[in-house]
Amino acid sequence: MALSIDFISFLIGIGAGACVVAMILLPKLAALRQARADMGNEFSHLASQVLQQSNEQFLQLAQGALDQKLQAAQKDSSFDMERRHKAVEQLVGPIGQSLKDMETKLESLGKAGAGLETQLKYFTEDQKHLRDTTQALVTALKNPAARGRWGEMQLERILEQVGLRAGTHFDTQKQVDNNGQSQKPDFVIYMPNGVHIVIDVKTPMDSYWNYVDATNEQDGAGHKQQFASHVRSHVKQLGSKEYFRSFENTPEFVVMFLPSESLYALAIHEDQHLIEDAAKANVILASPTTIMGLLRVIHYGWQQQTMALEAKNIASMATDLYKRLAAFGDHFVAMGSALGKSINVYNKAVGSLENSVLPLMRKFRDLDIQNAGKEIPAFKQIEENERLIVAPELNRDKDINKDKAA
Repeated sequence: MALSIDFISFLIGIGAGACVVAMILLPKLAALRQARADMGNEFSHLASQVLQQSNEQFLQLAQGALDQKLQAAQKDSSFDMERRHKAVEQLVGPIGQSLKDMETKLESLGKAGAGLETQLKYFTEDQKHLRDTTQALVTALKNPAARGRWGEMQLERILEQVGLRAGTHFDTQKQVDNNGQSQKPDFVIYMPNGVHIVIDVKTPMDSYWNYVDATNEQDGAGHKQQFASHVRSHVKQLGSKEYFRSFENTPEFVVMFLPSESLYALAIHEDQHLIEDAAKANVILASPTTIMGLLRVIHYGWQQQTMALEAKNIASMATDLYKRLAAFGDHFVAMGSALGKSINVYNKAVGSLENSVLPLMRKFRDLDIQNAGKEIPAFKQIEENERLIVAPELNRDKDINKDKAA
């Protein structure tokens, strides 16, 4: 379609106007763009400066805070380290001292090593000697005579421990007569009231050693029964001797002493009726522990008798002392009476001297008779009388004393 000339002219006019406008506005637009670019650059520069300053301030603050934290941490760390060091020293100190003491002891032990070796040598020799002695003792106890003597020594030692003395409170192996038959009990204990107690020592060791050396339970049970049978046999044999008939004022029983607690315990454990049957046979079974009570009662009786005798002697001595004191009082009263008479005679002599002799002596002095430089001493009368005895224990002649006092 063809455009009209007016329209084309209109368009040309518009284009020309636009060109003019463009020519006017383009420089301003370029200046505006340049100002905008300059403002952007300035703002960017300012923002960079502000950001840099903020970063520096933040870094300074952060560095200061970090330094404070580090200083506090170092201070706490040093304090904690010192505290831990002290704690470790407190824990390790005793250990170090112990190690030093141990080192000193080890040095001492090292110096005494030769002496310790010598002591070990002596100890080994002593052990060997002890084994040999023990074996010799076991061998000796297998001899019946040696076993009997050992049992008697055990009982005698108990008697001495209690306080009983041989020859005074008991006798050993005392020979007595029982209806024409000579008997010799092991011990005879004397009671304070004249009563005698007979003790016989029994040591049935053969079956006991067999029981101890048994290798199995069956053999051990058989030896235990054999041991109890031997003890019962001793009880029956001792009861038939009737030792009490050999002494006057003696209880009708005899004490059978087993010198070991193990012997006594094994016997009554294996034969539970042994004590009752022995009592029926007038035999009292006793071990070192049980016989100790009986002997202490006997010793207490002797102590009571000794105290009674001493009290009787003291009473007798007191009576004799009273009599002697009374006789002494008689002599003392007589001496006082004689002393009073002597005082009276002395006073009369002084009166005679002053009234009769001295006046004449003064006349000699007036005659210028030489007196060899000595003057006659002055004599005074004794005005005090003797003190009268008023105690009734020493004053037998009360009437005479009353007259003198009057």
